[in-house]
Amino acid sequence: MEEELVEKVFMAIEAGDIETADRYLSEIRMSGDPETEYAIAGIGMEYSLLSPQQCAEWIELAAEGGLEEAQYDIGRRYLDGFGVTRSDEKAVFWLSKSAEQGNCEAEAIVAMMYRRGQGVPKDEDRAFGMLLEVAGCASAEAKYELGRMYERGEGTYPDYKEAFRWYYEAAKRKLPEAQTTVGAMYHDGKGTVKDLRKAEQWFRSAASKGDARAQYRLAMMHVRKQTAEPNITMAVELLRRSAAQGYPGAREALDRVQKMKASGEI
Repeated sequence: MEEELVEKVFMAIEAGDIETADRYLSEIRMSGDPETEYAIAGIGMEYSLLSPQQCAEWIELAAEGGLEEAQYDIGRRYLDGFGVTRSDEKAVFWLSKSAEQGNCEAEAIVAMMYRRGQGVPKDEDRAFGMLLEVAGCASAEAKYELGRMYERGEGTYPDYKEAFRWYYEAAKRKLPEAQTTVGAMYHDGKGTVKDLRKAEQWFRSAASKGDARAQYRLAMMHVRKQTAEPNITMAVELLRRSAAQGYPGAREALDRVQKMKASGEI
């Protein structure tokens, strides 16, 4: 990487000498060194010396030069529409390039896009195979997605035990929706042994992170006296929070519980 040239670029930008900065930037473009191009984007972004659009242009140059981290970065930017016009197709293209160089998370994202038919034709078999290959080293979201595929029988036969296994791996990494799902499976005895205490613990953890489904499920455990210390006041508060997020059935449950509390039924 041409560190001295990068330093000169930003010294010129800070001094307001755009002409000199452009000359140095042209030299970097001519050199075609992807690490230097990526450094321009990184420093420009960190110190707000370049716009998100300008940073993205340099990142894509570095990606075209074969730099794996730049390929992943620009792929995510196309996925999110950050500094570029959002494009699922370009996201898949660059993330696939990154995955080819061994980026586990890039492959997991591409797999999830195949599952949804996002930027590529929907292919559950391919999505399942890819996720199964990389889920061990990928994000909590990828582990959760694999659990959903096992539970729903997408790309494989339904297997609740395997679904629980991957949901649990995601839950351990503090993914709220995974924690809620693990709580639900403990509550219902689905894919694992029924255990109301563990169900309560997982619902409580996810509810504290604002998960509306966990708030609803934990509230109903309080109402049905399934928690270690049933608390109707807490149930009402949890239902309020869940209903405020529009969770299906929470508003109706809140009205019922408040009426039952007022009448002394609970």
